[in-house]
Amino acid sequence: MEHSSFSPDHMPDTLLTPKGECMFAHLFQPRSQQREDGSEKSQYGIVLLLANPEVDPQTADFLKSLHGQFLEKFGTKTTYGPNGKPWKKESVLSPETGQEQETGLTRISFKRDTETRGGAVLPPPTVQDAKGQPWPSSLAVGNGSVVRVAFTTYLWDSPKGGKGISLNLLGVRILEHVPYSPQSLAPDAFGAPEEGADVNSPAVQSLLQVPANNFGDTGPYGDYGDDDEAPY
Repeated sequence: MEHSSFSPDHMPDTLLTPKGECMFAHLFQPRSQQREDGSEKSQYGIVLLLANPEVDPQTADFLKSLHGQFLEKFGTKTTYGPNGKPWKKESVLSPETGQEQETGLTRISFKRDTETRGGAVLPPPTVQDAKGQPWPSSLAVGNGSVVRVAFTTYLWDSPKGGKGISLNLLGVRILEHVPYSPQSLAPDAFGAPEEGADVNSPAVQSLLQVPANNFGDTGPYGDYGDDDEAPY
């Protein structure tokens, strides 16, 4: 894999990942994220899962090529800032212990802004099937789909965040598609019925029959603020 030269008059090379399962694919509709200053930033993105580089030579070579660009730019004695690496060990929350538990996979994040710093609108990433045909935007890509990602690298040095490397999402080729399924709760997730509130009890039923204005003036909707906590 070739390294980018990063001179001002040279465009970074387009790089390709090994194939792997993906998560959190926001390829057609960007996701809004809040900056430290409180403003919002919209980005397309995808997370790629690769094997453990300690046992998988392909993953090891891929991460080595990214790390090599960092060393080439900043020198061998430079360390990454707190968020300077777009890859890390994948972990999940253990239901037994409530602690994070490593899965043995490597999690790599790719992002793409919706506009440049100058305000010019950027198109979404290119998405295609295994044959190179355009993927329909109405067909969301679910977790577990097998993909390859096309990207460029961006090396940065920030007074606050230190030094790091970001992976700019250009496109995704879908090799095996898993349909997106909105998360839902199984009917028996809470187990057997428990003592407590009963929607059929006289107390609850009597509340359902009280006219709405008996609760007094609840004020304008704006008094409650926007629904900032709603999931994307």
